[in-house]
Amino acid sequence: MKKSLVRDSFFRKAVIHAYDYRCSLCNLKVIKSLSQSIVDGAHIKPFAQFYDNNINNGISLCKNHHWAFDRGIFSIDDNYQVLISDNFSEESPNSKPIREFQGETILLPNSPTYFPSIEAIQWHRQNIFRQ
Repeated sequence: MKKSLVRDSFFRKAVIHAYDYRCSLCNLKVIKSLSQSIVDGAHIKPFAQFYDNNINNGISLCKNHHWAFDRGIFSIDDNYQVLISDNFSEESPNSKPIREFQGETILLPNSPTYFPSIEAIQWHRQNIFRQ
């Protein structure tokens, strides 16, 4: 158990560092210290199912967008553009609604080496995304 906690910690740090501590969807960046950031290193293919802590199976997302991604409210196409589900309702009086991200290109790491795996995002679209 301890070994996987260490791997998860490294995964999170590596992913959010690659994205400059920003949410890849909304670009939010809030840091208290290098170990305290509002963004998560989110697994594209669930760790509990695939045990894949490769940085290419990760994307940096703020807490709200991590939750939405895990529940299939949005996904990403093979050109890294946002796809939004029709199967949810939202009210967003003080921030940009999720639906308005449709078709936008996500924030990507500076190095293509760390871009999300196309295979992983295809899996997410086919298995998690709710169209």
